Amino acid sequence: MYEVKIPILGFDNINKMDIKQLDDDFFILELDKKEDTSMYLLSSNSIKSFDIDINDEYLTKLQINDKTKISVYYSVVVNNPISNSVINLGAPIIVNEDKQTIGQCIINSGYLFSTFKELNTL
Repeated sequence: MYEVKIPILGFDNINKMDIKQLDDDFFILELDKKEDTSMYLLSSNSIKSFDIDINDEYLTKLQINDKTKISVYYSVVVNNPISNSVINLGAPIIVNEDKQTIGQCIINSGYLFSTFKELNTL
């Protein structure tokens, strides 16, 4: 379980979350076990040539420094066909694996969204 240090948008009252791996690229963020609420995540390792810059405020809240093991995920809205699924690249979910903390960091106030089809062309 991860302790929420920066709330996931829309889930401000949840202070513990878990991440379950589905395959190499996809994960599920368990937001609320009682309500059976979860979110699909895409690992940043699946996206080539997309860098993010996390500001100092977020780094401090998540207790991240240059030696911290982190994971970065992007929330996904699954559509049919899968190539039309939407990825939120403007608000990644950052995990401090060492301290077991998690938070969603808004890095682009214009909310950058993409589909799997568009990412394949980057």
